[in-house]
Amino acid sequence: MNAVILCGGFGKRLAPLTNDTPKPMLNVANRPMLDYCFAQLQHYGITDVALTLAYLPEKITQWVQGYKTFVRHYSVEDIPLGTAGGVKNASRYLSDVFVVMSGDGLNNIDLKKMYETHLKSGADITMAVTPSITPWLYGVVEQSGGFVREFYEKPADMSGKRWINTGIYIVNKYVLDYVPEDTFYDFSKDLFPLVIEKGSIGVYEHNGYWNDIGDFSNYFKANMDMKKGGFYPFVYNTFFEKDSDLYGSADISLVSRSASVVGRINGCVIGGGSRIASGAVLNKCVVLDGTIVRGRHSNCIISGDIAIDVDDPPISAKNFTKKFAFRN
Repeated sequence: MNAVILCGGFGKRLAPLTNDTPKPMLNVANRPMLDYCFAQLQHYGITDVALTLAYLPEKITQWVQGYKTFVRHYSVEDIPLGTAGGVKNASRYLSDVFVVMSGDGLNNIDLKKMYETHLKSGADITMAVTPSITPWLYGVVEQSGGFVREFYEKPADMSGKRWINTGIYIVNKYVLDYVPEDTFYDFSKDLFPLVIEKGSIGVYEHNGYWNDIGDFSNYFKANMDMKKGGFYPFVYNTFFEKDSDLYGSADISLVSRSASVVGRINGCVIGGGSRIASGAVLNKCVVLDGTIVRGRHSNCIISGDIAIDVDDPPISAKNFTKKFAFRN
């Protein structure tokens, strides 16, 4: 089994952070999101990986060249092809059974157990599902006997705790025969209804960590969750030397070795080349690379001259505010 990682999206809900950076390359606890994906795959012995690319592909390919233990393939889309269309476009690189992952999310799904479940069920596709109390934000799965019976994409009229689609799949390659060439085609909206009608989609229940990092609130949460080192036993510093250290004792911070902290910080993530100036006081903030910070801030994502307050989630890209001019 090999893997395909979906990396072609624009990450519009995380703009302006994604204006010059593809979403999979945004740092979470001072590591690009892609590091977490590759560490997870490496732990399960999956070292042949294809990436679907569209937005700023060169920034992803340059970084991924550093993953020396992997065989890497790149499938660049001239026009957006959607999730299933992008996988179809990369099909020449894929084995008869492969795993689909998102390059802009975090999870600790046991891919070995998921694969075993897939083989045992005989399903065409196996979907990892997880419980959520906000099902209207995701694809909702109605299941019985280990198989998807109904699938509803972002149903506005559903509430309560439901099983939702994580975007992690194990797929039999022949399923891609349903997907047209060079056409925008989505797993949830287009392919799943067809497979449910003609075949079967199995379910793998995941009760561990999952974060789709779909907005500022979840991006902030991912940084806070990961600042102590991510998921054991996945190893995140296999590809590059460790470049950040834990700092403080009460509520620890993760500070890049190239950052300078003169002011006070508590429970923060401080990115590379950043400077926390004298007199600055930061509580639970995420400071991205190359940012100079002055003043007092709490529960913020700070990048350049922008501070995004995450006290009142959910937050959309349209209501971020330029609070302070941080640069000299």
